[in-house]
Amino acid sequence: MAKDRNTMAKRQRETDKRRKAEEKREKRTRRKTEASTPERATDGDSSQLSDGEIHVLSVFRKYLMTPGQMLCLNNADIDSMKNALEKLTTAGLLVPEEMKGGYSLTRSGFEAMNELA
Repeated sequence: MAKDRNTMAKRQRETDKRRKAEEKREKRTRRKTEASTPERATDGDSSQLSDGEIHVLSVFRKYLMTPGQMLCLNNADIDSMKNALEKLTTAGLLVPEEMKGGYSLTRSGFEAMNELA
């Protein structure tokens, strides 16, 4: 009798493990699809910011940056946010500084950062 209970418990653990792994996979795919679909507008304009650009502006907000103040990013941050930094620079929301990894907000970048909060 004890042997049967142990095998049933083992089977139950295996099914629980498979179920949890499947739920984790579903949650991950759901999160990826939800993260890529919503686009947020900066204001009434037709220009919209991607999630990467929003993340960059949130870093500036985290350090309470104002227009004209320089924020120095380390190499790992620059590499991971390279596309977003370039897009924000071409949109006129950020200005690259002479110092490597240095960026500062423009007035419109500051307004866009505050609207995201």
